[in-house]
Amino acid sequence: MKLVLLAGDGPSTNILRNYLEENVFAEIETIIEEPPSRKAMLAHRRRKLGIIPVIGQVAFMGLVLPFLRRGSKRRRLEILSRHGLKETTSDRPAIRVKSINTPMVADHLASSNPDAVVVNGTRIIRDNILSAADCPYINIHAGITPRYRGVHGGYWALWAGDENNFGATIHLVDKGVDTGGVLRHVRPKIGPSDNFSTYPLIQQAAALPELLKVLRQVSDGDLRLIEDMSRDQSRQWYHPTILQYLSGRLRGVK
Repeated sequence: MKLVLLAGDGPSTNILRNYLEENVFAEIETIIEEPPSRKAMLAHRRRKLGIIPVIGQVAFMGLVLPFLRRGSKRRRLEILSRHGLKETTSDRPAIRVKSINTPMVADHLASSNPDAVVVNGTRIIRDNILSAADCPYINIHAGITPRYRGVHGGYWALWAGDENNFGATIHLVDKGVDTGGVLRHVRPKIGPSDNFSTYPLIQQAAALPELLKVLRQVSDGDLRLIEDMSRDQSRQWYHPTILQYLSGRLRGVK
């Protein structure tokens, strides 16, 4: 079995890559894209959401999130240790590109002819990349789709009082935002010391063993979709503003 990993740079990609390299009976190639510029990201959000929500998001990321991360270092180490995960950078070489949507990536996928492509933390992938390899493209999404598409799906489930839908989704990748066919849902539990900064790690840790099962299905030619939630419940979520976070915090959502 041959895998190609298309990923953004960062701790979650390191965790995923190390896990795949240690557990998958496969040849793995990794292509990592540079993050988009902060200025471009903010401009895109402003066009989509408006200036006031973007100011609130920036305030949350600048004033609240650093404190949550600093206060959660010990908890992160506990989660990593419990699940045998490593967030150090892999020693194996990776191809680095400015964007995952460059023609070079399409050419590489076509020539590599992988059995599956695993996606993590990239830009929205365009049709020319999705059609370059004749195989499933698979993603772990930190939320239960289709209800919690977008970002921070686990947090938003708690924020909405929907604790039973705190979890992660393994799904096929299409040109939408987390709209591809669902392969697995996982719903782990959180502890009293968890918060916004540790939720994604809990979700990823719970989803990784299920990803292995999905990849075995690919290897066996027996990939199966599930559907346990109506598409009319679909919603895309974005980064919280500082006021949204504070309103959730008053209700006990950290």
